[in-house]
Amino acid sequence: MSVNRQQLMERAMRLFRSWDLASARTMSLVWVCTRVLLLFIWALFTPESQGDVVYYYEHITAMHERGPAQTMPEYPTPVLWLLDMCWYLGLGTQVGYVVWFVLAMLACDAALYRRLWLTGGRLGSQAAWFWTVFITAIGPTVYLRFDIVTSVLTGWSLLWLAANRPRTAGGLAGLGAAIKLWPALLWPALCGTRGRRAAPTLAFWFSGGVLGVASFVWAGWDRLISPLTWQSGRGLQVESVWATVPMLLRAFGGGDYTVAVSRYQAFEIFGPHVVNWSVIASVAMPAGLIGLLIGYLWWLRGDQQTGFQAAILVIAVVLMMIVTNKTFSPQYMIWLGGPTAAAIALLGLENRDSPGYLHRRSRIWMILLMVLAASLATTMVFPIGYDPLVRDSPISGTWRPVVTIVLAIRNMLICAMTVLVADTVLGFLRAPDRTGEG
Repeated sequence: MSVNRQQLMERAMRLFRSWDLASARTMSLVWVCTRVLLLFIWALFTPESQGDVVYYYEHITAMHERGPAQTMPEYPTPVLWLLDMCWYLGLGTQVGYVVWFVLAMLACDAALYRRLWLTGGRLGSQAAWFWTVFITAIGPTVYLRFDIVTSVLTGWSLLWLAANRPRTAGGLAGLGAAIKLWPALLWPALCGTRGRRAAPTLAFWFSGGVLGVASFVWAGWDRLISPLTWQSGRGLQVESVWATVPMLLRAFGGGDYTVAVSRYQAFEIFGPHVVNWSVIASVAMPAGLIGLLIGYLWWLRGDQQTGFQAAILVIAVVLMMIVTNKTFSPQYMIWLGGPTAAAIALLGLENRDSPGYLHRRSRIWMILLMVLAASLATTMVFPIGYDPLVRDSPISGTWRPVVTIVLAIRNMLICAMTVLVADTVLGFLRAPDRTGEG
């Protein structure tokens, strides 16, 4: 019996060694299995997390009667077209809508995975592995929000830029800006190479401009600018970096704090000094934008920028948008996946003997590990621990401190990552030849 068991173990080990973890077969199998697992977890354990998709369905259904002017003013107008497609594909039914929405987001996931694989390079397979693990760490939420669309478009734009397709890169960035406003800040990052700045610029503004004009004609001026006015009026959302201290005080009885759903369909915290934290956040956002502007002006002075540097700059933009914001919804973590995966792949296209290569490789490994850790912590907060975090229930007294500590750790990871990425950006901006890190 022991001999047979030993033989089985030896066969299993030989089979394991025969598998190439970087082969298309292995990676595709892992991708499919993890995606089936995510859908299984969603269907079995967290079906209530589809709330946002149902919210989309209900408002798109109502839009067919009352028009687009007052429909989901928190989102850019082109989002309504994307969501409306799922309504027609689902034949106007809620179940059909949810199914088609999830399939559309799954297709976006597969598209970037395939593009990372096709990019090749020494680290192409590692980038695909990262993307596979990252989406798994985020959990089913990734297919129940449309933020993966902007993450994929951002990653795509960086990869196409490196493939000497600047027009495609600029057009994808413009499309991303039309769906979620923040990708508009990525345009200068695509213009790093002197003499090749016109193509991505024209493509970015053309695609974004066409969608903007179409949005104005279809829904009017007020609807066009409503996402900007909507964000400015929001309070301090419970997951925001700036809400960390009030949330910890609430969890451990340090003040009279309450959490309630605001008119912005978000859980916000209210209580002592929350207004002060909100004011600090309101100041931090323009300060971050000014710092970003200075960084871009510095960046555009050079003429030896690499695709990897552009990707790191994009990651810095995303982190700035998250850290300085009064809101931090779980789906914001998805924004980091595309540019981080692209950064890994683009580093693999560089000469490993170039100055500072090992330093850049160690930095991207630190970044990706922090992204994965923060993603897992986000999933532990939402949807797993969200109920005791925001609602009073019999289990809140036991689990609220635990979930709040996880939330605080996640926010500290995000802040630490911001410092690390900012230091990396400053390093290559200071480098005289822009090929190494000073």
